[in-house]
Amino acid sequence: MKYPLIAVPMDYLDVNHEPEAEWYSKYPWYAMKHRYHDALVASGAIPCFIGYEDNLIPEYVKRFDGLLITGGHFDHDPETYHSLEIHPTIKRRSKRSKFEKSLLEAFLPTQKPVLGICGGHQLINIVYGGTLHQDIPSQLESNIKHTLTNPPTEAAHTVKIVQDTKLYSWCQKDVAQINSSHHQGICRLGNSLTANAISEDNLIEGIEDPNHPFCIGVQWHPEYFVDAIDKIIIEKFVNSCV
Repeated sequence: MKYPLIAVPMDYLDVNHEPEAEWYSKYPWYAMKHRYHDALVASGAIPCFIGYEDNLIPEYVKRFDGLLITGGHFDHDPETYHSLEIHPTIKRRSKRSKFEKSLLEAFLPTQKPVLGICGGHQLINIVYGGTLHQDIPSQLESNIKHTLTNPPTEAAHTVKIVQDTKLYSWCQKDVAQINSSHHQGICRLGNSLTANAISEDNLIEGIEDPNHPFCIGVQWHPEYFVDAIDKIIIEKFVNSCV
């Protein structure tokens, strides 16, 4: 049995920009939530957590079998999708955004599998030329509270799974329960992307590139296995990397 190697860029906290991060170290530090590790291992992969070394991107692309871009408590730079307006709620980690964008742009042409979760889902849309709602509560009329209101181990709301998509072919059901922890979301869908999951307020919660062997993004966190679809997504990703 082959255990594929999955590149997973870590989060990066700098106390000079986020003083609250000093609880762990007064120096900048990398971090990763264990759920991503556990979900990949449970599905038969070896997660490899990497830092932000631009000069190593060609080696990462060559050596790793797939790429997982995770979420985090930050927002991608609006400049990356050519926004002239910056919402006051924006919380940047520019070093992370810049590296992950470069890594994703290098991975995609290889046709190796890519999975984006939460912020990773948003980044895929940006790279494909799409835009984001910078603050859903003030920019999208909705009765859904997309920002976390209950633990990520519990469902927050439902999404409709769009027929004639890869995601639908995997799960064969119209509705899924998902957790939710985000204040941003897709505004304009990126070029060549297809929406595969949509919430009741018409926010795009899942995307895929129908012309790529495996390029999938989901706004929720499947690593918590809230719904059966979550395990399917992780397992399909890992199996595509073998």
